Amino acid sequence: MSRSAADALVETLVGQGVDRVFCVPGESYIAVLDSLVGETAIQVVTCRHESGAGFMALADARITGRAGTCFVSRGPGATNASIAVHTADQDAVPVVFFIGQIERKDFGRGAFQEVNYAKTFSDMAKAVEEVHDPERLPEVAARAYHIAESGTPGPVIVSLPEDMLEQPCAAPAMPARPRPRPLPAEADVSTVADLLAEAKRPVLIAGGMLNQPAARKSLLACSEAWSLAVAPSFKRQDLFPNEHPNYAGHLGYGIPPALGEALAEADLVLAVGTRLGDITTQGYTLPKPEQPLVHVYPDAAAIGAVFPATHAMVADAGGFVAALAERNAPPAPAGRADWNARLHAIHTGLAAWTPRDATDGVDFGHVVRPLIDRLDDDAILITDAGNFSSWLHRHYPFKETNLLLGAVTGAMGLGVPAAVAAALRQPDRQVVALIGDGGFLMTGNELATAVKEGTRICLIVSNNGAYGTIRLHQEKQFPGRTIATDLVNPDFAALARAFGATGLTVETPDQAAGVIDRALAADGPVVVDVRSSLDHISAYATIAGLRGH
Repeated sequence: MSRSAADALVETLVGQGVDRVFCVPGESYIAVLDSLVGETAIQVVTCRHESGAGFMALADARITGRAGTCFVSRGPGATNASIAVHTADQDAVPVVFFIGQIERKDFGRGAFQEVNYAKTFSDMAKAVEEVHDPERLPEVAARAYHIAESGTPGPVIVSLPEDMLEQPCAAPAMPARPRPRPLPAEADVSTVADLLAEAKRPVLIAGGMLNQPAARKSLLACSEAWSLAVAPSFKRQDLFPNEHPNYAGHLGYGIPPALGEALAEADLVLAVGTRLGDITTQGYTLPKPEQPLVHVYPDAAAIGAVFPATHAMVADAGGFVAALAERNAPPAPAGRADWNARLHAIHTGLAAWTPRDATDGVDFGHVVRPLIDRLDDDAILITDAGNFSSWLHRHYPFKETNLLLGAVTGAMGLGVPAAVAAALRQPDRQVVALIGDGGFLMTGNELATAVKEGTRICLIVSNNGAYGTIRLHQEKQFPGRTIATDLVNPDFAALARAFGATGLTVETPDQAAGVIDRALAADGPVVVDVRSSLDHISAYATIAGLRGH
């Protein structure tokens, strides 16, 4: 039997270093599935929905720093996966999506499940390629990984007509290409060092391009060498130890007014490894036009896109902080220590947890608080979208050895799939995901995948019977006038047991610590159903307070 294009694709995946693919099987790429049967270098993880498969590939990429791989079928499979494509684009995560396609002879006829992927994904993916010639498949696949991982990382779509996959292919498998890593120029580092030596109130905004362990160490060394305050960007507060005196707070949704007012006084802003999106910049208001800005990012297209930079560097973020850390920093100017202490005091004042009792359920802080004492320094924490994550963001003292996974798109449904992917990739680390009742019922079916794969994950569900974030907005804008946000939920602990997982329940605050102990000690997947308060809708607000009661 001759070597097929599908065989050549699988050989190329091995050459790219792919060791795990996430998929929902489909007949449109069944030839690839057949080629994977005897390939021991690649684990195939079968998921229960294409959005779950896409989120798993995205989470896997966030952990490894390499492109994740997802296979889905044509039409509905592709559109189901689009939420993960969008999230990978917004979060700058490299993922290659291989999508089955109709036979080439039927293109343009409106055939069964036909979708024009170039149109559908044109504003979400870095590139969309459709392979008509089987001889070019290895080349296109290798290029897809190169594009996904270069510059601003992101998603790439490769469309695979099913008849092409079955054709003979003589083209050799393609190896991985070296990823370009632009190192900072000596003159640029000197310029920034001079600016930093004179600044009395500098702050470094740390972005996702600093996510690798070596870059995190360099960031810490740079901060300590230069007495430099560090404020991680949205969903990235794990990049810098939160209890360090140079930690300035997390630039997430609606930062405390005191922090925003203080940062507006910074006399130098170093944005390193971040595109300066709207949440990190608090609606494109930080930095202010009069504040000097140094912007360091590996993709020239991101620099100056919104904020004009006083000094711009197209450079690897980790390489920049490493180079700056190695400089002989002069003594910090007078007032620098007071500035750092002021920023850190704002954070510590907010981070302190005071127990709150609610009359309609458990304040979610009672569940987050035990995690502080019980999780390892290298635990992986995952947040689905929702107000329940505010307790973690406010109170949990992240270390640079922790890993935080969350969707910057605000997409519900990341939690369970990301936990599964994290446990598969790092089986020796604790994996804890915080999920809302709304998000769990979007992709909670991946609990079946967790059970099948034998993963050790702890899924903590905030069960307050509402789409909490939208309810919060309703109460702010239209107090007492709510619609479409009330939910009727199953017993999540019982549902977990039906899947073959462990199901536990927290109904009162005094049960929280003991239940968390049991959940972390379990051998397989655990779901903790927390009957949480709706009135205590976030770590910062109550519905009664919003209504003025």
